[in-house]
Amino acid sequence: MKRAGEFPSSIAASRVATLLRNIRTFKALLRMVHTLVKPTSDAHTLTIPAPLIKVACTQLERMEGMDGAKVVVLLTPQLMYFQRPHTNVKRLAVRVQRFIPEATFPPRLGFIELPYSQGPSLFTNLVIYHEIGHFVYEELSGQSNGTSPVDALESARTECLEAFPELQAEPDIRALAEEMVESWTQEIFCDLFALRLVGPAFTFALVEILAMLDSLSRKRTITFDQEHPAPACRFGEHVKLLREDGWWEKISHISPEQKMLVERLADIPSTDYKVDEGPEYLLAPFLDKVIPAVRALVRQVAPEAAPLAEKFAEERRTIEECLGVGVVPHTNPPTAALNPVSIINSAFCFYLTSFPSVVTKFEGENVENNVEIRSKWTKKLEDWTMKAIEDSQVRTQFEGMQTDGPSKERNSPPDAQPAGR
Repeated sequence: MKRAGEFPSSIAASRVATLLRNIRTFKALLRMVHTLVKPTSDAHTLTIPAPLIKVACTQLERMEGMDGAKVVVLLTPQLMYFQRPHTNVKRLAVRVQRFIPEATFPPRLGFIELPYSQGPSLFTNLVIYHEIGHFVYEELSGQSNGTSPVDALESARTECLEAFPELQAEPDIRALAEEMVESWTQEIFCDLFALRLVGPAFTFALVEILAMLDSLSRKRTITFDQEHPAPACRFGEHVKLLREDGWWEKISHISPEQKMLVERLADIPSTDYKVDEGPEYLLAPFLDKVIPAVRALVRQVAPEAAPLAEKFAEERRTIEECLGVGVVPHTNPPTAALNPVSIINSAFCFYLTSFPSVVTKFEGENVENNVEIRSKWTKKLEDWTMKAIEDSQVRTQFEGMQTDGPSKERNSPPDAQPAGR
């Protein structure tokens, strides 16, 4: 009688080894996917800003080399945003597909994690654009062929590290330096990528989240740690790109504390920057060689931002007038779709400057310090904004139908695909 776990004697030893290897591979993929099940199932359209996710995914799919890209949204208990690296998942899926041909896996699938506490909010969740940047960077890194846009950046990083002969003689320090430069590079790339897609609203959202994490004290703002560039450096790059793309002049009419803080940080000279627990001599070549290469890569892969800035300037007043009287932003008459990026930036600028007047209008005087009332109206403002984004998406779909004619998706609702799955 054959005991449990034994293979029939007719199966060759080499075949048994192959089967065992395949089983281990399949189990490894199941374990990896299992860790995503609960966070993904929780991230349904009622617990995340679904219209914002849909806008970001639409922008992502339109980028060259990112066609068919999808984003899975996860919720995390940590007060931080993450992009879960997907390269290992893809590798395991390819290995499984060799012995289970029907086991397909989307070629471009990113995993973005949002804090449970921030789930359905809008403004702070704009930070997801940074995490999508990590997904794009990971995809680009896999496309290196000697002539791709990412190769010039790789050359700049190598030049940065090879400028110091002492690194060649110290393998441990060399490995640390490589990790630090790679991390700094990704963070700057993701920031500038996000700005290209969603404009200064991302800058304001990043200020909010870094303030929550207590990362904007004087010492921390000028310090590069092993994973992140100094906030002063990051915001300095924000201002440069926003000026070059025409965004900064479009928000010259507002001066909230967040914007003034960004300007102060951007004005800090790079000679004040420090490195925490790492070779400080990496700073100068990173700033001089790597960051310009990052800017060039972002301009190559991300869409032109100037048209979005111009559209914002055209639509800002209409959007803010609607928010000022407590209605969902719309054109008058409502015959054209507002641009989602215009809606997001107008609403954020309104929140930073005019929001107290709306609260007073509906709740009366002396309520600006009432946390409960302020939270209630912040949620209302975010709800109006997300409804405007949804309306814009529906209107754009309708206009596309009129231009292109009926399609097989005619009877599908705009949100037929849940944003979190």
